[in-house]
Amino acid sequence: MIFVLARQNKISVIKRDGRIEEYNPSKIKRTITKAGIDAKTATKIIEELEERLYDGITTDEILSIVLDLLGKHKGFSGKVYDLKGSLYKLGPAGYEFEKFVAKLLEEHGYRTSTNQMVKGECVEHEIDIIAEKDGSRYLVECKFHNIPIYTGLKEVMYTYARFLDLDGFDGVWLFTNTKFSDEAKKYGKCRGVKLTGWSYPKGRGIEFLLTSKNLYPITLLDVNKHVLDTLIMSGIIFCKDAMNAGIDGLKKAGLSNRDAKRVFHMVREVLAELNNKY
Repeated sequence: MIFVLARQNKISVIKRDGRIEEYNPSKIKRTITKAGIDAKTATKIIEELEERLYDGITTDEILSIVLDLLGKHKGFSGKVYDLKGSLYKLGPAGYEFEKFVAKLLEEHGYRTSTNQMVKGECVEHEIDIIAEKDGSRYLVECKFHNIPIYTGLKEVMYTYARFLDLDGFDGVWLFTNTKFSDEAKKYGKCRGVKLTGWSYPKGRGIEFLLTSKNLYPITLLDVNKHVLDTLIMSGIIFCKDAMNAGIDGLKKAGLSNRDAKRVFHMVREVLAELNNKY
């Protein structure tokens, strides 16, 4: 098997945050099979991937190769694989992350308001989100990263300090699009700060909140930045928003007739595919 040879040669892989780790074909295979590809096909994809590997390859290059190989298999576009990557595009340059989180919470039954000024015991605070459900009121803070770095202890302590200065909240909640550090998790558990990030809490992370409601970010689409920014600034943040808007709604959002038709057809295909994967 080619992957045995690759492991013997100890291919180094450079992660987005600069860390270096040894290439692990089992990790790639697990990810591919999670995306709905059978084990036999996943093994074949890995073999084709390893023909193009070299020492010092980046994770982004591996992702690009895998998506290309996935795309060659009928009925699969590879978009599920990069759900995490799609969240990095939801930054300050487009739709503010707190607006995205607010809409996500609304889909899960919360009533939300964003960017509210609330007077505390010591100072006034601008709260990212106030979320209410079943008689409980939460102070929700959002921490966005456009690169895969950990959300750490400092962010959790800062969020908890704001909570202590304010009355009228039953709980405090910190959202991020990345992973939490071990210290952040430990402090959050100790102080009762609810944390939601990538794969945390286990089985209930931000990816679960998205996929459990078929909420796939519009940034999954393979369209240029201008089209994405136009959609996002118009409040079309999930693929289902674009589907519900239809071609006429997409044109009203600011897209040309050609782009509106292209986006609508892409969304229809992606939703049909992704809804069968999760």
